[in-house]
Amino acid sequence: MNNTEAGVANADEDGALPDPAGMLSSPSVEFPSGYRVGVTRYADIILRNAFPKLHADLVHVMQNFRIDVEEILSGGGSRATHTARFDASLGALGWGKRTITIEKRLDGQLLHRTRGHEIDMFGGGPSGNEYPGIALEVEWNNKDPFFDRDLLNFQALHREGAIAAGLIVTRGPRLQQVISSTVRTSGSSGSAKFGQSTTHWDKLVPRVNLGGGGECPLILIGIEPDRIAGFDVIARAHDAGESIWQLPL
Repeated sequence: MNNTEAGVANADEDGALPDPAGMLSSPSVEFPSGYRVGVTRYADIILRNAFPKLHADLVHVMQNFRIDVEEILSGGGSRATHTARFDASLGALGWGKRTITIEKRLDGQLLHRTRGHEIDMFGGGPSGNEYPGIALEVEWNNKDPFFDRDLLNFQALHREGAIAAGLIVTRGPRLQQVISSTVRTSGSSGSAKFGQSTTHWDKLVPRVNLGGGGECPLILIGIEPDRIAGFDVIARAHDAGESIWQLPL
């Protein structure tokens, strides 16, 4: 019996085993620049080939999305103005908030009913079929356990056939590296506005690689500095080892 017959993946030419499908990998489908994108279980191919309109919607929104540096310095938490703007851009294309309730019945008798949390943006399937669809969550600056909530919800909804893939948009690794040590809530004595225990790429990836989301195909999108208009103001402060909490006068 060879390795394939025994259920063991074949090693590549260097002797290394390929990553399991549930591990984050680079996408095969091209996405707009200014983002760090990772996928599991061929989610990018599923989105492009099975949901071409939703794929086109996402690419359009990503291409046109910008954050002004002042929103970074003065904006609020997870539902900051740019977060709402990202959602609204998808909403204008037919996406919308969705809370899905799953019921289990036996011979017509209700056994139990489970109501999921509200999905930030949900795109229905092609040809007028709502399910399975695509679920998208934006986690800009929440506490990082919100990732666990999203991944558990994606896992349950995918298992029941309600979604074909789940997408999470958050701060990218380079953006987090710069702003976490530079942007403060107020003067130089203020606390870090984008701390390490909040939602960002490096908090999300280990959760996914450890099985978060279950069998649900995932696309992770990290917003990077190229999407921030006027980011050089923060970059200069970072390079000088200084803090910043407002635009220079």
